[in-house]
Amino acid sequence: MINRTCEPSASFNSTMKEAAWTQTSRLLEESLRRHLKVTLHLTGAGPEQEIRGFVTVINTYLEEIKFRAEDEWLWIKFSEIISAHT
Repeated sequence: MINRTCEPSASFNSTMKEAAWTQTSRLLEESLRRHLKVTLHLTGAGPEQEIRGFVTVINTYLEEIKFRAEDEWLWIKFSEIISAHT
């Protein structure tokens, strides 16, 4: 799990409850370790998005992940992640 020192800052998505973030962070780490495909639900400037792929990097300092979705690489901020599931 992304530990306490690596948890998102206070400005992080306030709607994400601690339990939900714990579950999401475990899935992100599992995706990184096992190349497990996950589906992310993201928020942004437009409507909610859903993307499928796997995590290749977790950058806790910048609070973001590098995500491989089909034929593209994306840097996604923790604050953009609404939920994740397999």
